[in-house]
Amino acid sequence: MRRICCLHNIVVFVFFFATVSPPLYVQASSAQEASRKWPHPIPCRIEDGANADLFVMTLGDAQTPLATGIFDPTKDEVKLNGGRIIKNYYRDSLGIKYFNPINKSYFPLPPSGWCSWYYYYQEIDEPEIQRNAKWIADNLKDYGATYVQIDDGWQGTGHGMGENRDWTTIDKRFSHGIDSLAQYIKHLGLKAGIWLAAHGQSNPAVIQANPGVFLLKPDGSSASDTWVGRFLVDPSNLASHVYLRDLFLTLTGWGYDYFKIDGQPIVIQEYGKSKPFMAAPSDDISQLYRGTVQTIRSAIGRERYLLGCWGTPVEAAGILNGSRTGGDVVPGWSGFMAALDATMRYAYLHNIVWYSDPDVMLVRSPLRIDQARVWATLQGLTGQAMMASDRMMDLSGERVELLKRVFPAVDIRPLDLFPSDRQKRIWDLKVNHLGRSYDVVGVFNFKENAGDHVYLNWSELGIPDTTPVHVFDFWNKEYLGCWEAGMGLELSPTSCRVFTLQPATDHVQLVSTSRHITQGWVDLAELAYNEKTNSYNGKSKVIREDPYELRFVFPRGKNFVIKSAAAANLPVNITNHQGWATVQFTSPITAEVAWRVSFEKSDFYHYPVRQPKNLSVEPLGLDGALVRWSPQYYLTTGYQVSLDGKLLGFSPGNAFPLKNIDPTREHVVQVSSVWEDGTTSKEKAEVKFIPAIPNEVRLSDLEAVRSTIGWGTIEMNKSVTGKPLTIGGKVFQKGIGTHAASVVEYNLRGLFETLAAQVGIDDGNGSEKGSVEFIVLADGKELWRSGLMKKEDGAKPLSVSIAGVRKLLLRVTDGGDGIDYDHADWADPIVQRRRN
Repeated sequence: MRRICCLHNIVVFVFFFATVSPPLYVQASSAQEASRKWPHPIPCRIEDGANADLFVMTLGDAQTPLATGIFDPTKDEVKLNGGRIIKNYYRDSLGIKYFNPINKSYFPLPPSGWCSWYYYYQEIDEPEIQRNAKWIADNLKDYGATYVQIDDGWQGTGHGMGENRDWTTIDKRFSHGIDSLAQYIKHLGLKAGIWLAAHGQSNPAVIQANPGVFLLKPDGSSASDTWVGRFLVDPSNLASHVYLRDLFLTLTGWGYDYFKIDGQPIVIQEYGKSKPFMAAPSDDISQLYRGTVQTIRSAIGRERYLLGCWGTPVEAAGILNGSRTGGDVVPGWSGFMAALDATMRYAYLHNIVWYSDPDVMLVRSPLRIDQARVWATLQGLTGQAMMASDRMMDLSGERVELLKRVFPAVDIRPLDLFPSDRQKRIWDLKVNHLGRSYDVVGVFNFKENAGDHVYLNWSELGIPDTTPVHVFDFWNKEYLGCWEAGMGLELSPTSCRVFTLQPATDHVQLVSTSRHITQGWVDLAELAYNEKTNSYNGKSKVIREDPYELRFVFPRGKNFVIKSAAAANLPVNITNHQGWATVQFTSPITAEVAWRVSFEKSDFYHYPVRQPKNLSVEPLGLDGALVRWSPQYYLTTGYQVSLDGKLLGFSPGNAFPLKNIDPTREHVVQVSSVWEDGTTSKEKAEVKFIPAIPNEVRLSDLEAVRSTIGWGTIEMNKSVTGKPLTIGGKVFQKGIGTHAASVVEYNLRGLFETLAAQVGIDDGNGSEKGSVEFIVLADGKELWRSGLMKKEDGAKPLSVSIAGVRKLLLRVTDGGDGIDYDHADWADPIVQRRRN
């Protein structure tokens, strides 16, 4: 036992335990990948392409025709394919004033681990932290989990949101001290993290003992009393920097290697308000704030992780290792939606400015297993900071399995270097590793109460649409065949599918592995194909007692079986299917295992597929349609669908969505049954149709092109809080529930003549306060403005001509007094055509 510091008369002791090294865990990489040291030029897009529903990322040196330019992070410069150069792209175009490429020297990958907040909140104690840490060490450490982060509640003063910001005391629930707990975590081979709102303080004794450190009014009262604390550090006083340095030297002395500093947007905002009370006021508030963060960085060193929280404090770019990019999540689907919005808006910062953190990943109830899978997929496909926050010991095996398939966060970087206000449904991770170039594509339905149909167009993904593409379903562990052009999919509410897409060759291919959602990046260390012997040799990093599976696919129309397979001295399980095969083995230890698999030809079974029956077409929005046909009694692999003579792709079911069709002319749809080898039915089913555009449509029944909101999630046919739309006591069945400041955009394609609606503040906003203004814009021009509206105003009708309008924007502003209680409803919004 050694005394290491004394902070404000509190003596801190640390008990040292012998530490054990974590098991071997090295991300597999080829020589080419290892040679590319960050920062280096990367492919990029600076705006959406043909499909605005597409979100693109890369892993490894992935090249794609979707890239419209190259971004050089050292120069902060984009060079577009046409030769145009955009200088200071992040600084000027994206508004990151202090842009500097992320320093990956000490943290080559985003953090992966566990945070206590979203299960325990402030009700944490030492035994519970220890139980979770032990579980992680036993169950997730080998999968890449590294950090155990203690959140709010470890302090020993107060119990609330603002009054307990005292970093000099430790709650009695941590009877052995917070320092001893850090050593326990390290003893397990993990790293300890801790939360604090470092700029704040709520203990008057600390204020009195540190003159000049905190912002005070002339009468000695606080100049800033907020969620961060009753008092706020003065960024302009040298004494404040000494205080912050000593605080973080103490925390590092306790054994913490990860620091989550909360309330950063509040700190920046309060500094702007509190200049008169500073020792040395300055108009450059950002620099004053950056100075405090730099002091923290200097105290903890470069080898410890510094996370900004919450919101998006870009003023600290270049100093923070990572930052939250949104508000807090909550258990349940609305929590996921908060993480989704943070991802859509700020993914362009990830792994370029810092490691983005859309908040923790939850997989427990009340999430259904398919909803938990969606959340895990968000984390796995984006590579953002990955912190679980459930009571880990309580999770079922099925939910733990989700975590194992996405841990750890890997070196994924966005191709899309721009923010998006759209909740995109197609996520394309382009991977290049060990000679394998493939796409891992997530397809999502974010709707809670309705299924959805999504069309995957190979060409929109940058894949040649005339080349057959192998499709493997990762979560369902099954091969779906090899198809040209694209694929139509049906998704249940709040669900997702994850596919590996790999263009076919004339030989056996490794299409997927079971270890991680990236399907080879984490686990494959070596891979080689021998054409002469029709065999693969490889090495894989496998986890103890985790069944590891290699999935191989064959050229379409040919069949093979596994002739032999070996994996060191381990038992091997071989499964042969038509068109594909698997090899599975399980290692008793976490280790690198060499394996070999050889193949020999086999026969191929054919079934004579038959013509589909009973084609029908129903409208899908303003420029789409859904084609349906009867399920077949006789055997078939699926169906091929063509529109106006052009092949659209494959459907495993009996429906296919048509998108972006001309609503003013006749179209011809043809559907044929298809077998696994690509053989189609001799006869095709055919239907001709002209899209039926209704005379009136409620906007809440259409899909918005994009939407933004100042708080919560935009809701259709209910308020922003999920309750019935109610204005002035009247309940509306249809409408759009928003919260200032918000924008909802629709593409009306010039088809409608008038817009009518009623607008107002929702009765369920929780207060008599709140003021907003509703604005209608058409093709960039303002058509209508409500004027300032308050709750007592009730509903206000609007009726406006929108003849020829293509882009319709519904905007709500905060009325100039902030967004508190600004729950705004567009009730019964109807667009109408001129009646014939």
